[in-house]
Amino acid sequence: MKVILTGSTGYIGGEILIQCLSNATISTLIILSRRPIENLSSHPKAKVIIMSDFKSYPESVIQEIYDADACIWALGSYDGNFPVEVEFPTAFAKAILQGRRSGSSRFRYVHLGGAFTVEDQEKSLWFLPTARRGRGLGEFIMRNFAKENGCEESWETVVVKPGGVLRKDILKFLPQIIMDYIGAIRSDECAASMIDVALNGSKDGVLKNRAMLDNGRAFLGR
Repeated sequence: MKVILTGSTGYIGGEILIQCLSNATISTLIILSRRPIENLSSHPKAKVIIMSDFKSYPESVIQEIYDADACIWALGSYDGNFPVEVEFPTAFAKAILQGRRSGSSRFRYVHLGGAFTVEDQEKSLWFLPTARRGRGLGEFIMRNFAKENGCEESWETVVVKPGGVLRKDILKFLPQIIMDYIGAIRSDECAASMIDVALNGSKDGVLKNRAMLDNGRAFLGR
């Protein structure tokens, strides 16, 4: 499979990158990044495309990504930044549609959201209202992208909403029931869950922390 990844220099995206490179099912990994990534220039399955503007996709970039099977979108902000949360993923999705031919296989888009994001832009919030609404708006727009653009047969969006994402080497002894109770997930399990959805799909359009724990651990063989 050919997979696209964004946000690879981030905390979660970095773990997704590591697992994608070692996954035998992924034959080609296209990484959209603002800057070069060390140690990938000679990797046989990885290609880094430097993006000066995530709102603009020149024809040369479209030709590199249009035939991908899936995208793991791990690019986001901590403050609900509108361009990052809404304009960047929307521009990407439109670029994919622009390049794909009729009869192409269904494209699978996996969007990294959050447990506390809110899609309702009018809802009163007591803490981090701008960040939670901003990220929630991005989730809402991408969840409805296929319907709004008339491509439900050729586009699938799955939004994942992890709770607190812990370093993979932290509290390894905690059983799943405790992790679920405190609303947490380890970074390797979060990454594995997203890769699993990208490769195999999901019957649900939204995966919350518990579902991510289940399929992330299963994907890792735990």
